Amino acid sequence: MDIREWNIGMAATIPSNKGYELQPWIINEITKGEPDCIVLTEFAVSKGIDYFFETLEKKDYHWFISATTKQNGILLALKRSTFDFSCTFDYKKSTVKNTEALEKGGLPDFLEVVVGWEEKLLSIIGTRIRVDLDEGNNNSWRGEFASLDSYLASKENTVICVGDFNAFWPGIWKNKSKNHTLPSTSDKYFLYTPSFNEGEWWSYVNPKVTEYGGKCQLDHLITNISGRELKVNYDWSFIEERPEYKSIKAEDKYKPSGLPDHAILKATVS
Repeated sequence: MDIREWNIGMAATIPSNKGYELQPWIINEITKGEPDCIVLTEFAVSKGIDYFFETLEKKDYHWFISATTKQNGILLALKRSTFDFSCTFDYKKSTVKNTEALEKGGLPDFLEVVVGWEEKLLSIIGTRIRVDLDEGNNNSWRGEFASLDSYLASKENTVICVGDFNAFWPGIWKNKSKNHTLPSTSDKYFLYTPSFNEGEWWSYVNPKVTEYGGKCQLDHLITNISGRELKVNYDWSFIEERPEYKSIKAEDKYKPSGLPDHAILKATVS
């Protein structure tokens, strides 16, 4: 199974305000190679949305969104030929869930779709913790993680959760005394992030952070799947390929508003 996750940087833009729109090249980029699962975070309902849906349908995807105007959401697209959707589209079953599935309190951006995969039920979850990294000590940030932690820890079926967690976990994932984000989840799940400080190891550059030049790993994959090889990497190649970024490089702190400012997280479950 090939998985792609990308924070596309719309930041809940209002199209009529600054003319932001969903750029066609973004959906063309993320569908290269036609991965089995696509998750877009910071997805805002905007101009250009029709082209996104048309492209996904032409490439044989079912798509799901949780987003409204002026609010970030999730777009989740799943390959029809890879998954079994007989359960998904049973209207008597709760198989497509948004933040209402979580405990009330701080709520992250969240979208879950339950599908069949290898004769088992698989929950594919796209998420984004809404609070910025440098605000990590406030109650909202903790509340969002607490809601997500409780939900993931309670799941009985197979789960793949991928997204922008606004958390940097080098070396503390399994350390409960230091992991104040997803401590219960870390007991049952495995965290997959590209190797720290090797190659293009960062998924975002925070202008407000000085350590490591602001480079941090915010995009991760969490799963309770075991006994399989799972590989992840960050892909910044779109920066060099797109004229919208001009002389900007992946390591630069400031990138154009309304365009992706994170690397694409690419994962393969063998």
